[in-house]
Order: sequence, then C-alpha cells, then structure tokens
Amino acid sequence: MPQHSDNFPSLADIDPVLAEIFYQSYRQFPQILIPAIYTERTSTKAKETDKRVGSLGDPQLWAGQVHYDEADNDYEIVYTHTHRSLGFKVDVELAEDLQYQGLFDSAAALGQSFARRTLKDEAATLENAFSATYPGYDAVALCSASHARSKTDATAVSNYYGTGALNDANLEAAIMQLEGLGDDRGEEINTMPNLLIVGRQNRKKAFELVESEYDPESAENARNIHYGLQFLVDPYISGKKWFVADQAMARQYLKWFWRVRPTYESVIDKGGTLMTSFYGRMRSTAGWSDFRWLVGSNAS
Repeated sequence: MPQHSDNFPSLADIDPVLAEIFYQSYRQFPQILIPAIYTERTSTKAKETDKRVGSLGDPQLWAGQVHYDEADNDYEIVYTHTHRSLGFKVDVELAEDLQYQGLFDSAAALGQSFARRTLKDEAATLENAFSATYPGYDAVALCSASHARSKTDATAVSNYYGTGALNDANLEAAIMQLEGLGDDRGEEINTMPNLLIVGRQNRKKAFELVESEYDPESAENARNIHYGLQFLVDPYISGKKWFVADQAMARQYLKWFWRVRPTYESVIDKGGTLMTSFYGRMRSTAGWSDFRWLVGSNAS
C-alpha cells in the first residue's frame, strides 16, 4: 500500500540508513535451529542435489589379498530454492521532502518480517515432521514408522515415537530408540542423543527433565539420568511435539542452503508512478538426507 507525504510530518530519506535499519532489525531475531542442528551452506545454483551412498561391511580377515566391498547406490535428494520477497512504496513527494520517521519504522518492520520468515522456515522441518504432505527422499515423513532401510532394502525402520507425552520414561525410551537405529545394513551407527527440542507448551517440562540434578518425577531423591541433556525451545513448533536428536549427526544430514540471503534493495520509478520501492528478498531451501539423527513424538 503506497504511503504519502502527508502521513509523515517530519521525514528525511537516506537509503543507506534504511538499509542499516533493515539489517539491524533482522539481526534482532536470532536464528534458533540453524546454528544448532543445520549445516548452513551457500548455493550458487537453482537447486542442489545430494546422493546417498550405502555403508560398507566390517573389515575381513586377511586371506592373501584385500577384501573389497561395494556400497549400495541409494536415493538422490534434490533441494529446490524458495524465492520470497516483500516491500513497501512511498511517493516522490515524501522522498523530495526529506523525511524520516515512518520510513524508519517501515524498514524495521521489513527486517522483522524476513527474520520471522527465516525462523518459520528453519522450524518447518520439525513442525512438519509427522506430516505425509511433506515427504522426504523415501516418500514418507521425517518421523515415520515406515522408513525403508535403504533403496534396495524395504525393511521398515521407525524413528516415530507415536504420541507419547514428554516425561521421564518416554524421554528415556525415545533415547533408546534413537540409539538403536542401524545403518542401511542394520549395523550400529553409534548415535549419541544429546539434544531435546520442544515447542513453547513443553518448555517447563523440558527444563524440569534436563536441568534438575535429581529425578523430577521421583520423591526418593533418585539421580536424574537426563541431567545435563541440552534442550532448545522453538516457539514455531506448535503443540506438544518433542524430539530427541544427535546434534552432530543432525548437522551431517540436515542442510540449509542460502541462494540469496535476506537482502534490502530500493528502486525509483522515475518514468512511471514516481514511487520509490523499498523491498527485501531471499532465496533458500532446507532438507534432510537421512532420518537417523532424530526420534520424534507427536504428542497431543
């Protein structure tokens, strides 16, 4: 919606200042999951691709020559960037009259909008983790009881903990489930569950479960085996969903690509509407190339 000069009693137009306001406002909303569980990369292409390769077997006893194994050809994953933009316009009179106040507020709001969108996008992987509408490379949701062990082995592997509520017993069971996920040959992969991820509704419970030295659900002062487990609260994870993750493995398989980081630009339409357009744009995508770093519960 165009803004006009009579809406701004005292303004001055300095484009570099508006750009700085945009970026400062964007940085006031720090990312939550990108630094914690994503590998962040820069993309130079319209889309990025991953190629899964199977594991190798155990070293064999020496029998006069080296024993060679062959990894299975597994799924291909494609990451396609989403392009987003948003802006606001002002008329030529406002720019000519060198006024500030409303432009400052609009530039700040624009930066906040892009920061908010980034937070929503980084949380979307877990927010949609149980939805068949957002399948991964094996055509099922990220947290599913129906993952194929590999492209050539349809044995079902589950990283779905059902709808169990977040409590001490269920947390331990989910940790054991994550530790038990094998590779494409069913071999141990030494998963180390060290991160609990929740939304707002489970913030208090998560804090009680991992920050208390003694078992919060026992009256016997038993030691809390989950004491010291890291936890994150993401307000864009709705309801009572909760997840246990291996943080190092997450960064190996969960990827965030920036094609164009959130950027501020402006342009003047001198030969047409005489409006100055201030806008931001971003291109990015996120995805996963393996599910074995995570176990999740879609608790209600």
